[in-house]
Amino acid sequence: MKFFRDHINQNIKTGYRVCGDYCLCERSSIGTLFLLCDGIGSGIYANVAAISCAERIMEMYNLGLSLSHASETVASSMHRARTEDIPFSAFSVALIRPDGQFVIYSYEAPPPILIRNDVAKVLEPRFYTVDYEVLGETPGKLEIRDSLLLSSDGVTQAGMGRGYSFGITSEGVANFINKNHKGGEDIPTLSKKITDMCRSLSGDRHEDDTTLAAIDCVEAKELTILTGPPSKKSLDGPYARSLLEATGKKIVCGSTTADIVARELGLNLEMINIDANLGMPPEYSLEGMDLVAEGAITLNQVYNVLEDPIDQFQESVVKKFCVLLREADVIRFKVGTAVNEAHESLIFKQLGVRVRKNSLRMLCEKLRAMGKLVLEQYY
Repeated sequence: MKFFRDHINQNIKTGYRVCGDYCLCERSSIGTLFLLCDGIGSGIYANVAAISCAERIMEMYNLGLSLSHASETVASSMHRARTEDIPFSAFSVALIRPDGQFVIYSYEAPPPILIRNDVAKVLEPRFYTVDYEVLGETPGKLEIRDSLLLSSDGVTQAGMGRGYSFGITSEGVANFINKNHKGGEDIPTLSKKITDMCRSLSGDRHEDDTTLAAIDCVEAKELTILTGPPSKKSLDGPYARSLLEATGKKIVCGSTTADIVARELGLNLEMINIDANLGMPPEYSLEGMDLVAEGAITLNQVYNVLEDPIDQFQESVVKKFCVLLREADVIRFKVGTAVNEAHESLIFKQLGVRVRKNSLRMLCEKLRAMGKLVLEQYY
């Protein structure tokens, strides 16, 4: 399975505190949507223009408009900004399907660059007119280890008036990559090399907001988590077997859930660790599973500490759970929806233990904010 990681290297225009470029990324089962918007001017006014542009495109797309329609609508509306004092923003928006097929719509923005086999190439858009504005459309496909670069004009116009009539341009960036990119070098390191080069060309300063976004195509690290008993006992078998069919690493979360999996798959369930004095939930063992843990308390503790420095964690099932979540790119939650009345009791509320559905919702939100593709299936 392909996964598309985004790396953003951003530098604010020298002398300003707020960046006029803004990036937004949303992942779902139908694809990865990435936006880079460059507000006109600098500082807060440009920042507001860029955020507004990105949110408009994202909202229209999420409401069901095609990406082409959403991009055309926003580009067309920018025409007023040429004669009126209203926010204006250039943009590049890329939609990448799970198989790697992509399309990029660009408005007043540099063309994208594709890196394949450590060789960079500028992709030439097909330009067409929308009312009075011109929009670029660039199709293609990403394979494993390919990278797609999108940038604001702070990158391509670096060096303007300092030996470059129009700046280094996208072709200059591609040439720089081909001369300086070492095989096996990671994209964040390459991105920093490029933005450092832009600063050097501009007299050791950033004369515009400078944003370089790299989207890597990698083999996804997958994790499947089974948690909670199904709503009907007849679903126990399919529910447990779905874990066998899953690819990647596997977690069973919940003692009742572990009992169901052990019974339906004919496995032996054993408790291997418990330390009540430290308030740590117990850990179990099931053949073929990477981790088996208690449910409600574990999910609450994982949510609470997931983003904390891993070297500060005590050795526990919670630490193991967090490590698996952090390593994964794609996380599938298979959730049983039977209600555990014990978790609704007052003592759980007193202890601050959220019921499973609430802790899962909050955990999924946090994982998505961390750039994970999170998929949910309910039984």
